[in-house]
Amino acid sequence: MKIYNGKINNYSAIRISSVFILVTMLMLTTFTFLLGTQTGAEPLPNSPPKVPNHPIPANNSTSISILAKLNWTGGDPDGNPVTYDVYFGTNSTPLKIITNQSTLIYDPGTMSYLTNYHWRIIAWDSLKAKTIGPLWNFTTERKPNTPPNTPSNPTPANGATKVFRSTQLKWSGGDPDGNSVTYDVYFGTASSPPKMKSNHSTSSYDTGTLTLDTKYYWKIVAWDNQSASTTGPIWSFTTKSLPTVSITKPLINTFYLKDDVLLDKFPLTFIYGPITITANASSDIGIKKVEFFCDGKSIGIDSTKPYEYYWNLTDIRDELNLTHSIKVVAYDNEDDSVSTELTNVIKWRFHPIPFYVAGIAIGGLLASNLMLHTTVRGLFFDVQQSMFTTSFYAVRIHFSTSGPFKHIRGVINLRTCTGGILIGPITMMRIGPLHNIAYGSFTFLGDIHYAGSNFGQGNLLNYLRNATP
Repeated sequence: MKIYNGKINNYSAIRISSVFILVTMLMLTTFTFLLGTQTGAEPLPNSPPKVPNHPIPANNSTSISILAKLNWTGGDPDGNPVTYDVYFGTNSTPLKIITNQSTLIYDPGTMSYLTNYHWRIIAWDSLKAKTIGPLWNFTTERKPNTPPNTPSNPTPANGATKVFRSTQLKWSGGDPDGNSVTYDVYFGTASSPPKMKSNHSTSSYDTGTLTLDTKYYWKIVAWDNQSASTTGPIWSFTTKSLPTVSITKPLINTFYLKDDVLLDKFPLTFIYGPITITANASSDIGIKKVEFFCDGKSIGIDSTKPYEYYWNLTDIRDELNLTHSIKVVAYDNEDDSVSTELTNVIKWRFHPIPFYVAGIAIGGLLASNLMLHTTVRGLFFDVQQSMFTTSFYAVRIHFSTSGPFKHIRGVINLRTCTGGILIGPITMMRIGPLHNIAYGSFTFLGDIHYAGSNFGQGNLLNYLRNATP
């Protein structure tokens, strides 16, 4: 191929220059690598990983969330890959928790409240070079306060009835954080009870003696020492009623002959001979005992059903009255009581003919006006009653004998006296604990008879010495 010098232009010159430069560079590169190999040059030395830095949580920080994660910065100056050993715990020389972790974050899980933790990081590169990071620490947050437990388990139970008047209010309380707790007590008969006490330190409250058969309302507000409160529900209960008692025997206007009903719808409550007094008693909370009284004096107690007392007045020295009152008192298990009374009970103990006696009792003043009778008043000794007569020793008495055709008054001293059967009314007060000496009055049928001669003081003393209790 022919080249004509005249044909070379500027463009051709540029192309030739570029080829020359490229060839020159290739030659220089080739010779450079050959010379380097021949001289024996070594690689640069390895640098250890960077010091772990910028801890999160920050060193010496406080109030850290118990769910916080550990973060730090690391890396390697040579660009080598790096792994990390994590040391963590509550000891100032924490134990290794994890090895060869490739990330810059560690999750310790849920930590404890208000606890000081220590941690450090050791970095390792792929050439087994390591860098030990500094020891860091932080303190977790305080446990958030939880309000007190809701007051529960009330005593008396909510809606309870028949509750004792001396009951105490009790409940369950406390605090989930273990904080100390006080209570405000609301109590009363209104459905929105008023506050009765603040800052009560125990879970019981003494209400004092409550009213019978009354509905009460109450609630408890609990406060912890962080001023957090919990209001309990409104509870209620109803107190007991008084016990009830009734005399079922003897019944009013009934004639009893030796414990049996002889006549009902009788004009008097009349008893001849002994009788079993019976009572019916009940209570919301149970009967503790039933007590029987005669003329105001306690004569017996029964604590089991049927409640009864065998009333048998046979000794004239125990009681000379013809008319009596019977009272029965029932006590519940809290010692609250209720009573019932039967008055004007005629109890005849002496005469064997109850119809005749009853006729005298029924007749009352009419019988005394139609029959000869004697009333004596004064000081008596050794009153005795037989089937048809009454005898006694008169220390000093006034007597009055009356009848359709007779009326006599007089005084008798220190004499033995006799008369007919006792008809009443009888009032007698016994004197002395051992002897049958009494002061009062009584009435018997017929005249009064007495010995013609005076017994004297010697005979009276002899009576007293021989008297039996």
